[in-house]
Amino acid sequence: MTYLADLAHHDTRSWAEARQRFSWPPVRQYNIAADCLHADPARTALIAVEGRGTRRISYVELDDLTARFGTALRGLGVTPGDRVAIRLSQSVEMAVAVLAVLRIGAVAVPISTVLGEDAVRHRLADSAPRVLVSSGSEQDTALAAEVDAVAVGVDETSGAKSMGQLVAAASRGTGEILPTGPDTPALLLYTSGTTGKSKGVLHGHRVLLGHHAIDLAWDHVRADDVAYSPVDWAWAGGLLLGLLVPLAYGMSVVAYRQARFDPERTIEIMRDEGVSVGLFPPTALRMLRDSHRLGAGSIRSLRLRSMITGAEAVEPELADWARTELDVAINNAFGQTEANALVGHSTVLGALDPACLGVAYPGHQVAILDSARHEVPAGETGEIAVRADDPVCMLRYWQAPEATAEKVRDGWLLTGDLAHADDDGRIYFHGRADDIIKSGGYRLGPAEIEAAILSHPAAAECAVVGTPDPVRGQIVTAYVRLAPGQAANLNLTRQLQEKVRAMVGAHAYPRVVRYVTDLPRTSTGKIDRRALRTSAGHAGMPDREVAG
Repeated sequence: MTYLADLAHHDTRSWAEARQRFSWPPVRQYNIAADCLHADPARTALIAVEGRGTRRISYVELDDLTARFGTALRGLGVTPGDRVAIRLSQSVEMAVAVLAVLRIGAVAVPISTVLGEDAVRHRLADSAPRVLVSSGSEQDTALAAEVDAVAVGVDETSGAKSMGQLVAAASRGTGEILPTGPDTPALLLYTSGTTGKSKGVLHGHRVLLGHHAIDLAWDHVRADDVAYSPVDWAWAGGLLLGLLVPLAYGMSVVAYRQARFDPERTIEIMRDEGVSVGLFPPTALRMLRDSHRLGAGSIRSLRLRSMITGAEAVEPELADWARTELDVAINNAFGQTEANALVGHSTVLGALDPACLGVAYPGHQVAILDSARHEVPAGETGEIAVRADDPVCMLRYWQAPEATAEKVRDGWLLTGDLAHADDDGRIYFHGRADDIIKSGGYRLGPAEIEAAILSHPAAAECAVVGTPDPVRGQIVTAYVRLAPGQAANLNLTRQLQEKVRAMVGAHAYPRVVRYVTDLPRTSTGKIDRRALRTSAGHAGMPDREVAG
């Protein structure tokens, strides 16, 4: 079997050499779990930070735990192709659950713990999992029952079946990993769109091989690297770059999920566990910088050498801070749930303009296209696209053929991001072709947020957009037209924010609520979000702003 590490050339020192040396090998059999579990058995695979202590799991222990849980899942009726939903934070249990599902040929469906009940319900109803692995709370157990799924909980005192007891009771069996092909479904990741419900993005096992260029983004992986990312493992970036890619390279992975990003605690963990590489969204980098906790003394105590950031181009000031103050490479890696890690930087291959997203990584055919799917000349704006047969591209949207046909046209997967490229292939981001909000490392669709606000009887109409913010990149801003007889006030703003927290998640609540008598519309009568973004901060647009 081809492994992810087999695709790396650790001695390349230029973009031209990297492109010349790279080629996709023929792959007939590939399983993500097999790749993630083939490292030195004695090496530490997971370092779980639990309170003020740590729990260390070796690769041989991880292999055994996943084999046993895989056996337990089979005993619960899970067969190849079945979905298993996993609603856990970064932990040994989440890593075990994901890899166990993959090794038996089932499909892992990560669901973030920050999501509200309605958002979780939609994902469960849409994916129809055989099993839901979660904390085992009453809420999760009830949601599992709604879709006739078996509830498995990590909390021994919950009413769900106990994950720990299932693992302890299960035999390892043969320990074999089910042979799967590169296009065998493996991951069903939900992403937010601008209209309608969140869509499931179905990836095959090949998607991990498609992340071969992360070796370049981390300035060539080293044998003793330790990886950490504060990004939720339920999202594509966190799961792939925070867990699966590092394991496939034989790294030790720190598992620690904070309810709120704490720069001081993050620095402490990186120091204590010897973190050398990681994925940090721009928001986290800005918070680290603005905390002023990374002085000369604290930097010397860290092993940190290379960090990947993404979701947006890093402003030159932030890149300069990392280079001069931290002496750490900050390499951008651009992609999305449907096609990740397409474009980026690599310090070892040569410095690029920090204002650009980067250049296409070796092996990825990326182009800037016009509306007719023709490549535009250098300097002209178009949509970033990648050939749809690329290993990193999704197989399809889950149970959404029309959405798939809209996303994949003439052999190209269209990202929905606008940009231009210069004569040297450097890509400069212009903005979204749709209305996705990129806030604090999250990609948020306005539809679910608007639905939550409109569930309040005081709200007659609502439109949600992202507005610029120096720390988060964008913040969620809601424009609300009130029902007759309702008045704008701080109490109402807090009620609307709470609706979003409860129904969608705390990561998505509108930090600014602007009350208007009307909303701008296009010629077809649809709300014009572009006009709202353009007018954001214009004194004449909102009738009243009440920020909570």
